Amino acid sequence: MPKIGIVTDNTSDIDPKKLEEMGIGCVSLYVRLNEKFVKAVDLDVDEFYENLSKIDYIPSTSQPSVEDFEVVYKNMLEKYDELISVHISSKLSGTYNSALTAAKNIDEKRIHIVESFEATWGLGFLVLELKKLIDSGNYTVDELKSFVEHFHEKINVFFTVGDLNYLYKGGRIGRASAFLGSMLNIKPLLQLSEGEIIPIKRVRGYTKIIKEIATSAMEDKGNGELKNIAVLHTGNLKVGGDLLEEVVKLGVPREKIIFEPMDIIIGMHLGPSSGGIITTWE
Repeated sequence: MPKIGIVTDNTSDIDPKKLEEMGIGCVSLYVRLNEKFVKAVDLDVDEFYENLSKIDYIPSTSQPSVEDFEVVYKNMLEKYDELISVHISSKLSGTYNSALTAAKNIDEKRIHIVESFEATWGLGFLVLELKKLIDSGNYTVDELKSFVEHFHEKINVFFTVGDLNYLYKGGRIGRASAFLGSMLNIKPLLQLSEGEIIPIKRVRGYTKIIKEIATSAMEDKGNGELKNIAVLHTGNLKVGGDLLEEVVKLGVPREKIIFEPMDIIIGMHLGPSSGGIITTWE
């Protein structure tokens, strides 16, 4: 049976040290700050979010280079017979395409690039579950690829943003929607579905949007057994804390919940005071 390795990226939200301990390869996306591109993994998350609301421009992001992938692939192929490379949704980033090009340059028969349709802990939970499956030894490469391709079908990702102008400047909504939302205290309920951000409804008021996110995320998929849950925020502990409290009210034990700031690549596009919940189901 071939020895299979995993490569992912920093948007999985898994701590880089943990990835290294598990033998999982990782490439980093980039953030452009003051005309300089910096690897996201080299930035302090808390410090980044604290500064995000203070700066007068929205930083941009960039996918890993083909060369970045080539370095990781060459290193991983010294340890593994084949690799499964799974990354942020191709509809949200060009990372997937960089991976494809690098795989062709190195050895596309041994490197399998598989679409995740996910981001943040949606991707992170996928990577961790894939690792468990590989470690069990009960798999074929095709079965592993199929597992990755269908994992998104058992995930809920619901969230909102604190400032609609970030979505407007990112091309997700029009100027009028951003203006009206700010004026009328309208909060969008958003979902990551089939790899892209989908607006579900507009909700008036902070308290209502917190409840909407929690109840939507807790709608079961699969056989109804909750497997993983993450409550994420972009540096605003009130938003994150209120989402966490709402989920606990719905009966989820606190110790089962990952509670932390989301990866800065995603969080930067959502803006300050954004938050969401990700659940996976059996």
